[in-house]
Amino acid sequence: MTSRAAARPRPRTKKRDPGWVPNQHGAWAMLVVPFLLGTYLRLRDGEPGWFLIPLFACWMLGYFAFNAASGWLKAPQKRKHQWVKPLAVYGATSVVSGLIALLLAGWPLLTWAPAFVPLLLPALWLAAQRNERATVGGGLTIAAASLMVPIARHPNALDALRPEAGPTWLLTLLVFAYFFGTVLYVKTNIRERGRPEWMVASVAYHGAWAILTVPLAFAGLAAWWWPLFFLLCTVRAWLIPGRHWSAKHIGFLEVGMSTLLLVCFAIWPGV
Repeated sequence: MTSRAAARPRPRTKKRDPGWVPNQHGAWAMLVVPFLLGTYLRLRDGEPGWFLIPLFACWMLGYFAFNAASGWLKAPQKRKHQWVKPLAVYGATSVVSGLIALLLAGWPLLTWAPAFVPLLLPALWLAAQRNERATVGGGLTIAAASLMVPIARHPNALDALRPEAGPTWLLTLLVFAYFFGTVLYVKTNIRERGRPEWMVASVAYHGAWAILTVPLAFAGLAAWWWPLFFLLCTVRAWLIPGRHWSAKHIGFLEVGMSTLLLVCFAIWPGV
């Protein structure tokens, strides 16, 4: 009896269709941190923020739908059906969440929609070409994520165009600068490891921002710790790739860097 039971083949578990969980784990910080910053600034301004809850759901579910759409575009014809269900579910729930956010924030929230068209359409085209991990593709998605800073703080895009919103845009630029740097940095550790041109590009990029933030600090436009933060990023970009760290350890370090980024923004009195 025991031998027969042991000889029986185990029932196969049904494999879940792809597209439900994005496999780019480094994207989580990129998705959450800018939104948290914009939310913090709006609440600090004393403005109502109930719409931010469904807006965050719309943003996250929208990214999942974007991921599923990218998978559908690059999948072979016989496997496209595997991506349809997650695309439909995430797309529908994102729309519902967005409508709730519109009811709470008002229709001016739609004034931000045109800003995403020139960012998302080229990213989807790159996915259709099976080149979604290109550096320019990463830059497009990071630009879209960075926009969540002014959107959460100023749900009406016209308010974000006023002169007093200048510090918010500087903050958005610094968010983009950091997260785009992570694209170069991660490539030097994984896909482009050992290629000196990528190493030079990564270190030079972070070093340039360490230098650029110095005059901003002296002019009073940025806090004094921003040059130090990007200097730390430069040291990380120089030292870590040669150590052959695993993706998990690189991810843990990025959690720490993202937390430090949040702290730098939270204690910055200029925004």
